Amino acid sequence: MLDRHTIEQALTAALMKDQGSVNGQDRLMIRTRVAQALAAKERYRQRMESPAYQWKRPKVPRRED
Repeated sequence: MLDRHTIEQALTAALMKDQGSVNGQDRLMIRTRVAQALAAKERYRQRMESPAYQWKRPKVPRRED
């Protein structure tokens, strides 16, 4: 799997080829979007690997006296 830095470099190179130059705002947008996408991918992976939730009735009922 590609790391964050490699993905950012590839997107920056593609943007430079298309536009000719990349300013700070473009770099910030690339960094932010890549970080968001990788975080979403990690959350999805954790959801898929976690066991199915099974509710269990409490053994002793909780009562307030």
